[in-house]
Amino acid sequence: MQQLVVDCDSFLERVCNKYGLKKPEKPIDVYINPDYRFENEAYPFNLKIAGAYFPDRKTIVLKTTKPFDTDFTSDVFIVFKHEVVHAIIDLNKIRIPLWLNEGLAVFNSRGFSLWDGRELLGINKKKFRDYLKPQSFRNSVDSSISYSLACGIVSYMESYGINNMQIFFKNLQKGYDFKTSFSAAFGIDFNFFLLMFRDDFLSRYTMFNLIISFKGLGGIIFFLSIIITFLRYFRNKKRIDKMLEEEKNSQIEPYVEEKENNDIT
Repeated sequence: MQQLVVDCDSFLERVCNKYGLKKPEKPIDVYINPDYRFENEAYPFNLKIAGAYFPDRKTIVLKTTKPFDTDFTSDVFIVFKHEVVHAIIDLNKIRIPLWLNEGLAVFNSRGFSLWDGRELLGINKKKFRDYLKPQSFRNSVDSSISYSLACGIVSYMESYGINNMQIFFKNLQKGYDFKTSFSAAFGIDFNFFLLMFRDDFLSRYTMFNLIISFKGLGGIIFFLSIIITFLRYFRNKKRIDKMLEEEKNSQIEPYVEEKENNDIT
C-alpha cells in the first residue's frame, strides 16, 4: 500500500506538470474493496481489477482480488493511474467530453499500443463517432474499441506538442467550450482532426509500415520464429518417424533372407 501512495504522488506531479494543471491540494482518498460492484462496469481490464473515481466524494475505489505483493501489482497500478487522471481533471474543474476524459486516462496509464492501432485500422472511419458516444464506453461489446479509439486520439493530440496540450487545457479552464478550445490550440477543426487521425496517424500501423518499423519488424520476427519452430518440430518428427521405420525394416529383412535360404536347402 505504501508503494501505491508513493506512485500516486509522483504520477500526479508528472501529469499535472505535463498539462500545466494544478496538483490537488488535498490528498485523494483511495479505498480498496475486492467485493465492490461498480455500476456499468465495462472497463477493458480483467474484472478482477476495476476502479472508479467518484467526483462527489473525491475518492477512488479499487476492486482487486490480488494482494499487492504479486505480479498482478502492475495491472493494479494501471487501473489506479487511470482513476488518478480522472481525479486530476475533476479537481482542476475541467469540463470535457467523456471520450476525452477516458482517452487521457488510458493514454497516461498504459499508453497507445501497436495492437490498438491495428485494431482501429479495421474500423470504418465513419463509425468513429459512434464509438466516441458515452453509451459505447458503458457497453461491454464496444468498450474495448471505444477506449482504444479515445486513447489513440489523445496520442495524436500529444504528437502536435505538449505546448498545444497546455494551451488546450488553459482555454478550457478559462471557460471556453471543447470545440473552441481545440481549434485555438491545434489550429484546425476537431472534425477535420478526426479525419486526419484515421488517414494520417493510423496509416503508420499498416502492414508495410509495421514491417519497416523497429517494433513492427520485431513483432513479425517473433511470429515468424514461432512458425519456424513449429515447422522444425514437425519436420524433425517426420525424420524421426522415417528413421524408426527404416530401422524396423532393416531388422526384418535378414530374417526374410535367412528363411528363403533355408527353403532352398
